[in-house]
Amino acid sequence: MNIEDYFSFLDEKLVKSLNVAKKARSRGYDPHEYVEIDIAKDLADRVESLIKFDGIADKIRDLEEDMTREEVAFKIAKEIVHRIRPLEKGINLAIRTAVAILTEGIVAAPIDGIADIKIDSNDDGSKYIRLYYAGPIRSAGGSAQALSVVIADYIRREVGLNRYIPREEEIKRCLDEIILYKRVAHLQRMPPPEDVRKIVLNCPVCIDGEPTESIEVSSNRNLERVKTNRLRGGMILVISEGIYLKAPKIKKYVEKMGLDEWGWIDELINNKNTFQDNKDDKEDAFLSEIIAGRPVFSYSNAKGSFRLRYGRSRNSGFATIGINPATMFVFQEMIVPGTQMKIDIPGKAAGIVPVDSIKGPTVRLISGDVIEINTIEAAKSNLGKIEEILDNGEILINYGDFLENNHSLLPSTYCEDWWMLELKEKLKEKDDFDNLLQNTFIKITGKDAVRLSEKYNVPLHPDFTYNWNDISVDDYKKLIYAVKKYGSFDNNKDLLNIKDIHIKKILEDLLVLHKIKNDKIEIKDATPLIRSLGLNEQLEESKEYNIYENEENTLKLVNKRSGLIIREKSPTRIGSRMGRPEKSKERKMSPTTHVIFPVGHNQNNKRTIQYAAQKKVIKVNIGLRRCKNCGKKSVFNFCECGGRTEIIDDTDNKIEVDLNIDQLYRSALKRIKESEKIEVKGVKGLISKNKIPEAIEKGILRAKHDVYVFRDGTIRYDMTNLPLTHFKPKEIGLTVDKVKDLGYFIDYENNPLSREEQIIELFPQDIIVSEDCGDYMVKVANYIDDLLIKFYDLPPFYNIKDKNDLIGELVIGLAPHTSAGVVGRIIGFVRSSVCYAHPFFHAAKRRNCDGDEDSITLLLDGLINFSREFLPETRGGLMDSPLVLTKKINPKEIDSEAHNIDITEKYPLEFYLKASEFGDPKQIKIERVADRLNSNNPYQNFKFTHMVSDISAGPLMSSYKVLKKMRDKMDVQLDIAKKTRAVDENDVAERILKSHFIPDIIGNLRVFSTQNFRCVKCNKNFRRTPLSKTCPICNGNIILTVYKASIKKYLEDSFNIIKDFKISKYTTQRIYLLKLEIDSLFQNDTSKIEISENKCSSLLSSTRLDCSRRCGNVVLHKSEFKSLNDLEDKNTINADDTKQKKLSYFL
Repeated sequence: MNIEDYFSFLDEKLVKSLNVAKKARSRGYDPHEYVEIDIAKDLADRVESLIKFDGIADKIRDLEEDMTREEVAFKIAKEIVHRIRPLEKGINLAIRTAVAILTEGIVAAPIDGIADIKIDSNDDGSKYIRLYYAGPIRSAGGSAQALSVVIADYIRREVGLNRYIPREEEIKRCLDEIILYKRVAHLQRMPPPEDVRKIVLNCPVCIDGEPTESIEVSSNRNLERVKTNRLRGGMILVISEGIYLKAPKIKKYVEKMGLDEWGWIDELINNKNTFQDNKDDKEDAFLSEIIAGRPVFSYSNAKGSFRLRYGRSRNSGFATIGINPATMFVFQEMIVPGTQMKIDIPGKAAGIVPVDSIKGPTVRLISGDVIEINTIEAAKSNLGKIEEILDNGEILINYGDFLENNHSLLPSTYCEDWWMLELKEKLKEKDDFDNLLQNTFIKITGKDAVRLSEKYNVPLHPDFTYNWNDISVDDYKKLIYAVKKYGSFDNNKDLLNIKDIHIKKILEDLLVLHKIKNDKIEIKDATPLIRSLGLNEQLEESKEYNIYENEENTLKLVNKRSGLIIREKSPTRIGSRMGRPEKSKERKMSPTTHVIFPVGHNQNNKRTIQYAAQKKVIKVNIGLRRCKNCGKKSVFNFCECGGRTEIIDDTDNKIEVDLNIDQLYRSALKRIKESEKIEVKGVKGLISKNKIPEAIEKGILRAKHDVYVFRDGTIRYDMTNLPLTHFKPKEIGLTVDKVKDLGYFIDYENNPLSREEQIIELFPQDIIVSEDCGDYMVKVANYIDDLLIKFYDLPPFYNIKDKNDLIGELVIGLAPHTSAGVVGRIIGFVRSSVCYAHPFFHAAKRRNCDGDEDSITLLLDGLINFSREFLPETRGGLMDSPLVLTKKINPKEIDSEAHNIDITEKYPLEFYLKASEFGDPKQIKIERVADRLNSNNPYQNFKFTHMVSDISAGPLMSSYKVLKKMRDKMDVQLDIAKKTRAVDENDVAERILKSHFIPDIIGNLRVFSTQNFRCVKCNKNFRRTPLSKTCPICNGNIILTVYKASIKKYLEDSFNIIKDFKISKYTTQRIYLLKLEIDSLFQNDTSKIEISENKCSSLLSSTRLDCSRRCGNVVLHKSEFKSLNDLEDKNTINADDTKQKKLSYFL
C-alpha cells in the first residue's frame, strides 16, 4: 500500500465510524444530536474550528503557499483587525487567531490562555493594548507566548494606538509576583530583577493577567490598574518563559516586520548570555531536584559516566536516548523502556529506549574479575555478583537533538562507527572495504586490531582503545613497570599474566577487561595493551618506540610510545538521573467515576447511584432544556409531550431541583436489561457551564465492563510516548499475513515480506500500544458495543473477543495540554509500558518523547460520548479535550522539533571530526526530515544508523513501581549510588535531604498549621472547626486533613541517611532542628528532650531558633551541651528547669 492509499484507508474507516456516531447521536439521548468533535484535514481547519471564525481556513491555506507560518499569523491578524468592528473586538479576534496559527490549532491557549484583551488609557490620556493572560497560556509554549506580544504590538501600530507607559508601582508589582511565583509553581528559568524591569518598562503593550494563584503580594497592593492582589500566573509565564527565554526569536521577527521600539531586546539577550555564562555548576542543573527513590546514574564528566555515542536507532531520536538493555538490569531494573532520564546535555530530559548494538556497562565482580556486559543474559547471570559499576557504557544520542537544542557538538566516544569510516577512507576500493569487513569483523582480535592499525595507518580499534586520559602519567609508568617486572606473555594465546595485584586499580580505570586467577591478573587479547605501553612481545622496551619525554598528557605519551594512532576513548561523559517512571494505565478521575451524573452533596464519599437511590429524591443543581415542540422547560432530553428538548445556553438556566434518582436509576436498569448488583459511581455535582448530565445507562454499562469515564465523557488510557520509524512483525505480535492485511508488503530495503524478523517502515499514523492497554481497550470496545445495542438500539460495531481483534482499529491520540486529537491506527502490542508511534504522530500532538505521557481513546467512543457540555466551566477546562480531530498528518504543520530528526543511515567522517572540535551542528550537513518536506513523499524512506533486536528489550516494569515502600526504593537508590563509580553517594544522600525530605517536612509543617477540617460523612471542608464539633450539614464528625504521621514520615529516613553517609553539619543541624520543632508542636510543655553532653562538639550560640508556636516555653540547659549535632529521639527538654536558657539563645 502506498502512502496515499494508506490515508484513503484511514479516511474510509473514519467515515464509517462517523456514520455510526451520527446515527447514535440522532437518537436524542446525548447533550446534542450531532457529533461534537470537529473533523479537520489541516491546520487551517483546526484554527477555524477553535476560533469559530467562518471562512478563515481558506484564507490561511492561500497564504501558506508563499509564507512561513509566522508570516501567515501576522498577515491574518492585520486583515482581521482592519475588517472587524468594534475595534476592541477586532483586536481580540486578530490576536487569538494569530496565536492559534502559531500553535498549529492544537492547544486551547488562544481561547483559555488569553483571558481578555482591552484598550486601556495611559496617564497622559493616550490609548494602549492590555493583554490579560491566564494559566493555560503555558500550553502555547514560550515562542508563541512571546510572539503573541509582538503581534499585539504590530496590531497596535496598524490601528494607531500608543505604547503602554507603565507606572513605577506596576513595574515593582511584576517583580514581586515573579519572585513569589517560585513558591507555588515551576519556572524554566527565573529572570534577574533588572531584566524583568527592562521588559515591563519597555514592552509596547501591557502584559497583564487574571489571578491564578491564591497567594497574594504583600507590597504594591490595591493598584488602580491592576485589578487583583493575587499572583497573575499568565503574566508571569509570558514575561519569564516567553519574552525572557525567547528574546532571540523576538529579535528575528521585530526586525523582519520593521517594528521599532524593540531595541532593548538586544540588551536583554546580552544580559541573558552573560548570566548563563557566569552561572555556577551549569552542568549539574539536572541534579538540582533529586527525589528519594529515583537514582542518580552518573555525574557530569565523571569517570565511569555514560559515554556519548552519536546515532539514531529506529526507536530513538526526538528527545529519546538509547542505552544497552543490559545496562537496565545492571542498574537493578530502575531503568526500563519509557523511563524518563534527566540529563545534562543536549536537552534537559529524554525518554529511554533499548539499543543493544551499543556497548553495555563494565563492572567489577566480587571475584575481582572485570567484564563488559553487553547482553541481557550476561546481566541477569551476574546481577548478584557485581561489586562496582566501573563504567555505565555508551549512550546513543542523535545529531538532531543537538541541533534542536542549539547545543554545540561534543566529541564522540571512539566507536566502531567512527573507526570504520576512517578505515574506509584509507582503502581505495569499496570492494576491498566490504571484503575486509566480511572476513575480519565478526569479532576482531587484539592482534588483528594492531595489524590493521599498522597496515592502513588507522587508529587502534575501539575495543582495544582504553581510557588513557583517566589515569595519570605516573600511573601509566607504574603500569609499564609492573608489566615488565611481574608480567608474563603467551604470544600464541595472546594472554598476559601479571603477578602484581596492586596495579589492578589502574587497569580498572583504563577499563581493561581481566580476570583474577591465583592472585594473578589475566588479560586476554593483550597485544594492544602491551603495544600501548611501548613494549614488545618479550615485555621489553620497543627500540623503535622507546620514548620517555616530559609529556604531561597520558594519551599523547601512549601515542608516542606505541607508534600507533590511539584516539581518546571517552572524551564526553553524560550526567544523568532518573526522572519519571514509565506509565501504562487507564485514566481515572479522583475519585473514580462511571458516569457524569450528580448524586448530590449529602451522599456518602463513594458517590454511588445506588446509595443516592436509597434516598429516593435528591437535591441537585442541573441545567434546564427547552422542548422544541411545545417550548416547555425540563431537565430531561425528552419532553412530556414527546418532543425532544435542547440546551438553553443561558447563565440563568441552572436550577436546584428535587430529582427522583431512584426512579431514574430503575428505569435505566430496566431499559438496558442490567442488574443493580454493580456499583455505579457518579459525581457530587456538575461543574460545566450548562450543567448537563450524562445518561445513567452509560454509567451502568461502564461499571459492568469495569471501565471509567473522564470529565469529557470519554474513556482514556495513558501511556509514555516513544518514537518508532521501523518495526519487526515478530516484536509486536504480528504474523506476515496479518502485516500484509494492514497494508505492509515490503521491508525497509524494498524486499518482499516473507519473515517476521524483517524490518518494515512504519506508516505515520500507526501506533503500537502496551499489552495492558490492549486488554483495557477490549473492555472499552465491548462497552461501546453494549451501548450501541442496549442504549442506542443499533448493531454492534467492534465485535471483539481479545486484543488481537483490535489490530487495525482507529483511536484518538491526545496530549493533556492540547485540544486537538489525531487519528491513529493500532497495529500491534509491546510488553513495555509505552506507546510506540511515528515521530510525526507525537509531533502532531505538539509532543516530543522526553518522558511525556499522552492518552488514547477508541475513535467511536470519542465520537459518540464526547461533549463540550461536560467540560468544566473554569479556566483551562477546554484543555485535554478533543475539540477537533486531525484526520491526516501534514509534516509541514507538525511541531518543528520533528523536522530536526536525522534520517540518514550513517554520519560522515566530517561529522566526527567537527564534533571533536565542538562544532556548530548548523554547520554540518546531515539529512533531516526538514530536507524532505517539499518532496513528493515526506513520510517514507527514512533510514537509521543503529540496529535494535527488540524494541521491548529490558525489564518490563521499573523496580521503582514494583517496590511499594519509599524506604525500599531509597535503599535501591543509595545502593546504586554506592556501587556506581560515576556517582558520589554522599552527595546524592545530602541532595535527597535538601531537595526532598527537608522541603517536604517544612511544607507539611506549614500546611498543618493552616489546614482545613473535613467532615467524614459528606466531605465538606471547613476553615475552622464548627463550635458544635460536628458538621452543620450532615452532623458528621469533623477530622483533621493533615496528620502528624504525614509530617514525620521522612524524619526517620533522614536520620538513617545522616548516620550512614557523610552529610554536612549544616544539613545535619537542619534535620535536628526540624525534629525539635515537630516535637515542640506535638508534645506537651512538660515533655523532655534529654541531651547527651558527651555527643556535643561545637558551640552554636551565634545562631537562633524560636519555638514554632512562639510560646517561649521550649528551652535548653546551656551547661549540658555545646551543639545539636547529635540529638537523638530520646533527647528531652525540661521546660520547668529554672537554670535553663531559651532555645533561641543557642540557635
